[in-house]
Amino acid sequence: MKKGQTWSIDAVVAVVIFILAAMLMFYLLGPAANDRSVARLASEAEKLPGVLSASSNLSVIFVHGSKVDVTKLGEIINLTYSHLKSLLGMESDFCIYFEDEKGNLVPTTGGKVGIGSPLANISGKACNETY
Repeated sequence: MKKGQTWSIDAVVAVVIFILAAMLMFYLLGPAANDRSVARLASEAEKLPGVLSASSNLSVIFVHGSKVDVTKLGEIINLTYSHLKSLLGMESDFCIYFEDEKGNLVPTTGGKVGIGSPLANISGKACNETY
């Protein structure tokens, strides 16, 4: 006489829940999570130039049309990175830098590579490093 194992409803439900939980973890931690973070970074990157020249944020505007207000830029350079980040309403790290027509870096008024996160690397130099 053979004995067989019977599957109870509890065991079937437990297996289904386990599989659904594994699929959810893969979705949240896998490639879809990277796509969401890249999309968030891209949207913030598109937002930054508008914030720097928009009339709604008068405390950080230093770009007027295609001209840079050197006096205002000097004031912005003296702000701490965390304060500037909150003024701009940015969540991600950023670096604002200038290039000439040939793509060469142009130092800011304070002689720094750029304005922003010290973690950003522009042409082998930290963003807030002296040029």
